[in-house]
Amino acid sequence: MFKLNGSFRIGSRLLKLAVPAGFWLLTAAPSFVDPQLYDGFNNVAYAAPQPQGAGSAGSLFDRQAYRPVIDTAVGDIYTALSQNQLDRALTIANRLIKEFPNFHLAYLLRGDILSLKAGRPIQRIGDMPSVPKGKEDELRDLREEAIARFRAVEDRPQRNMLPSELVEIGDEVKYVVLVDTSRSRLYLYENTFPQPRLVTDFYITQGKMGAVKSVEGDKRTPIGVYTVTTLLPKAKLTDFYGPIALPINYPNAWDKRQGRTGTGIWLHGMPASYVSRPPLDSDGCVVLANNDLLALKKFIDIGNTPVVITKKLDFIPTEVWKAQRKAALRMIQTWKEDLESNLQAGLTHYASNVLIDGKDLIDWQKDKHLGSRSFGKIKVQDLTVMKYPSDKDMLFVSFKQEDKVYGAVKKEQYWMKMGTHWRIVQEDTAKL
Repeated sequence: MFKLNGSFRIGSRLLKLAVPAGFWLLTAAPSFVDPQLYDGFNNVAYAAPQPQGAGSAGSLFDRQAYRPVIDTAVGDIYTALSQNQLDRALTIANRLIKEFPNFHLAYLLRGDILSLKAGRPIQRIGDMPSVPKGKEDELRDLREEAIARFRAVEDRPQRNMLPSELVEIGDEVKYVVLVDTSRSRLYLYENTFPQPRLVTDFYITQGKMGAVKSVEGDKRTPIGVYTVTTLLPKAKLTDFYGPIALPINYPNAWDKRQGRTGTGIWLHGMPASYVSRPPLDSDGCVVLANNDLLALKKFIDIGNTPVVITKKLDFIPTEVWKAQRKAALRMIQTWKEDLESNLQAGLTHYASNVLIDGKDLIDWQKDKHLGSRSFGKIKVQDLTVMKYPSDKDMLFVSFKQEDKVYGAVKKEQYWMKMGTHWRIVQEDTAKL
C-alpha cells in the first residue's frame, strides 16, 4: 500500500452443519438492498429474485469468502422460498433447528414454510393468524432480524464496488472492521493489493436506541473511527458478554472535542444459551453470536485493528474509489512537502480553530519553538486514511512521523472540508 516518502443468485448448495471443521461455508461476498426492503413483504413475503443480467449485482468475487453457517442457512431458506422450493426450505429449517434449538427465528421461518405448504398465503414474515398476548414485541424483533439477515443475501455488490470509507490502509494494518448500523452487519476487510478485499460478514446487534451515541446511558452505538484496545478473556467476564470482549477506544479524540460521553463500548458476544439477539437490543455495544465473535477474533490485532462504525456504508465504483484515494493522498503529500519547505506554507493546511495536542495554533508554535526551528525532512510511514463516517466531508488520517521537531511519533489528524479547501481541524501526537 501507499507510503509517503519524499436479484442475487445463490447456487443450490446444501446446508452443512458439521462442527467445528464444517462451521464455515464458501460463498461470495454479501451486499445490500433498498432500505425499504420491508415494504417488499407487504403482499408477497418471499418475493422472487430479479433476473441476473450482465454486470448486475450478482457478480461473484474471484476470491471466495467464508460465512457463518446460520447466515448461510437463512439465506438458503430465503432463496428456496423465492424459488418455490418449499420442501428444500423446510429441510434446511428443520436441520437448522436441530443444530441450534435456541435459534428462534428458525421456528418462525418454519411456521411460514408450513403455512405455504398448507396453501395459506403469506402476507408478511411471521404471518401468524393470532399473536399470543405479550408476544407482540418478540414477534416484531424476529421480523426485524429476518429482514436484517435477508438483506445480506438479497442483492450482492458488484465486483467493482468498494466502501468509500476505506481510502488508504497502512502497511501494518492487515484487516479493518466495518460496522453498518443501518443493516445490522459487520464486515471484515483485508488489506490487499491493489484494493481492499471483503473477507466475510456477520449479523450484529446494536444499541436499543440505534446509532449516533452522544451521552452516557443513551443506549446508542457510537459512529466514528476507533481501534480495538484490548481483549478481555472469558475469565474476566460474566456469561452475559460471551466468550470474549473487544473494547474500542470510544470516546476518541474527536468525540471528546464534540463533548460526547460514555464508556465501555465493546464488541462482545452473548449468553451461552443465546444464538442471536434482535437488531436493536444492546446498551450501545456491537454484539455478535459467540461463534462469529470467536471467528472474528482471529483477525484482530490488538491496538492496531481499526473499527469503523457507520450509519450506512457508502459503496462506490472502483474507478471512483481510485480517484478519491489519489486525491486524498495528493492532499496529504502536499501538506508534508509544504511543511518541509517552510512553516508558513505548512500552516496553510491547518484551520484557524485547529487544536494540536490540545493547544491552539499560536500556543502550539510557542510550545515547539517553531519560530527558530525547521521540520526538515519529514518521514511518513504506515499511512491510514478513512472517510469519517459521521461527516461526508471529513477524513481521519493516522501515520508514523519522524522529523527534527517531534522525533519519532504516531499522529492522528482530522481533516475537514471548508468551502473548497481541506484543512486539519485536529492533530494529536503520541510518542513511539
